Amino acid sequence: MNHAPENDALFNITGHFVQELKAVLQSESIVEGPDYENSAFDEKRRAEGLHLLRFHKTGTAQATRIWEKHTTARSHR
Repeated sequence: MNHAPENDALFNITGHFVQELKAVLQSESIVEGPDYENSAFDEKRRAEGLHLLRFHKTGTAQATRIWEKHTTARSHR
């Protein structure tokens, strides 16, 4: 994670991991649209391997913890 405004979360992911992130968040009842917006394509962020989500009400810290827990569990499989 990199520093971003309070409702923004930069995830160090690209490609199919974006879809995996969305699925993991949805499994925790954090849904694209009502809870967050997918950022517009940004070539600089993509080159850095980052993907931006902008959250409405759900705290970015909660989403970050969910993703980190998921990736930790995945790495131990």
